[in-house]
Parts: sequence; structure tokens; C-alpha cells
Amino acid sequence: MAYRLSIADELPTSVRACAREQLQGAIDQLDGGGGDDPATAIHEARKHLKKLRALLRLVRPALGEETYRRENDALRDAARQLSATRDADVLVATVEALARDAAGQLPASDFAALRDALAAEAAARRAQPAAATGDAEATATAVALELRDALARVEEWPLADSDWETVVASVTRAYARGRRDGRRAAELPTVEALHQWRKRVKDLWYHHRLLKPVWPDVISAYGEEAHVLSELLGDDHDLAVLRDRLVAGVALPPGAAADLTALLGLVDERRARLQADARRLGTRLYAESPKAFERRWRRWVEAAVADAGEEQPA
Repeated sequence: MAYRLSIADELPTSVRACAREQLQGAIDQLDGGGGDDPATAIHEARKHLKKLRALLRLVRPALGEETYRRENDALRDAARQLSATRDADVLVATVEALARDAAGQLPASDFAALRDALAAEAAARRAQPAAATGDAEATATAVALELRDALARVEEWPLADSDWETVVASVTRAYARGRRDGRRAAELPTVEALHQWRKRVKDLWYHHRLLKPVWPDVISAYGEEAHVLSELLGDDHDLAVLRDRLVAGVALPPGAAADLTALLGLVDERRARLQADARRLGTRLYAESPKAFERRWRRWVEAAVADAGEEQPA
């Protein structure tokens, strides 16, 4: 089943089915669904958890704060347990991407030295959880057990009063927050402001994936552009983290050398381009006022629900 809500079903039924699918998907990965690649399995499990947290935000008003916070906190904590080495691995990938983008502007050996240093740090980080817990596999097993508990609670979610108006209100709220945070980031593009904007953009992307059945071609196209924007902002954030790491100092391998000042310049240039691209795309994605966005979505949902009713057998 795809990551989407069915227009043909009652909303509570569709929400529960989607939640179960994401939880079971994460559990399957942690139980060995990733085969011989534990890193990929953990990455896929974390993706399932991100999708489920976005679903929770979409139906937050219906769930109520107590249920929402309980489930969101449980999923957030589970994801954190699985992310011990993520930052270190992302730094390595960021250097590799920067090397491709800036090929010829610095000696390849500069990028290689930096990459090797960060890769060594990532390897050391991967060894730490095993030393602390005895086995990284034990962490995955423990998280899978927590997710099974969450799976059992899905049936208890208080969704009886939820309807498609709940969804319209939530997707509008996410849009309005993204529009506001985008303007703030444009006025003062701090690392934190851009990171907060990215969170809201990702909500918009996930919500459009969930609501694709309302008008598949149109919503899919808009959602994909939101995904592109989230990737631009994500790449910018990764470079900002790399910049902080360079400023703090990196212990290069023996005999290696790298012009860190020149590397910082390349990071800043790349970030400036990414932010400019993000602003241009954000202007288009957030062109409507929240009220206009809400009116449009309400009409789309009403039309989709009516069409689904007509297609049901008599």
C-alpha cells in the first residue's frame, strides 16, 4: 500500500491503515528486512517513522494533545536511538557532494584528506554504540519492540470525530507556518531559521503525498516541488554543519594536508547558491495566501469525496 489516505474510506479507517503500514514497515526493517546492510535497514526504518510523524501532525486536532504527544514522543525517541552515527555519515557524504560540485577548484587531495578524516570519525562513532550496549543489533531489537507497542495502540487512537475538514485545516496550518518561516528565513537566513523552514516544507511534502488521491496529477506535481525545496534546504543545512566542523578543526590523516580556508569559501559559495534556489522555488510554492490555499483545498476535497461516493456500488 502506498503512503496515502484513501478518499473512498472513512478517514479514521484510512489513517489507522496508513499508520499500521508505516509501523510495520519500520519493524520489518529492524527485524532484518534490510538483509546484509544494517545501515540501509536503519535508514529505511527512520523514513517510515518520519512518514508516520507527518501523519500524526495531519490528524493532530482529532487525536488530541495527550495522544499526539505520547505517540510523537515515542516515535521521536525511537528515531533518535537509531541515529547515533547519522551526523558523522552525513558529513562524509556532504564532502563528497562538495567535491563533485567544486571539481577543479581545489586539488582532489584536499577533499580526499577531509573525507578520510571524517570517515574515520564516522567509523569511530559506529563503534561507540556497540561498546556501550554490547551490540548495535540489540538497539534495533529494542526499538522494534517499542514500535510493536505503538502498533498495538493505533486501534485506540481517538479518531471517531475526525473528518476531511480536519485534514483541510491541518494542511492549511502547515502551509501557513511554512509561508511564515520562509519569509523569516529570507529576511534573516540563519542556520536555525532555514532549518525551521525546512521542517515545515517537509510537512507540506509529506501531506501532499498522503493526500495525492484528492487529485493525483496536480497534487503529485506540487508535492514533488516541495520535495525539491526540502532537499535544497537539507543540503544547505548539511553544509552549515560541515562549516562548523571545519571551523572547529579537523584532525587530518598523517601526512595529509588541506586548505581549510579555501574549503570554507567553497562551502559558503555553495550555500549561497542553494539558498537562492530555495528562495525562488519557495516564492512559487507559497504564492497563495493561507485563506486562498484553504479554499482551494476544501473545494478539491469536497469534489474528491463526492466523486468517490458516486463510484461506490449501489
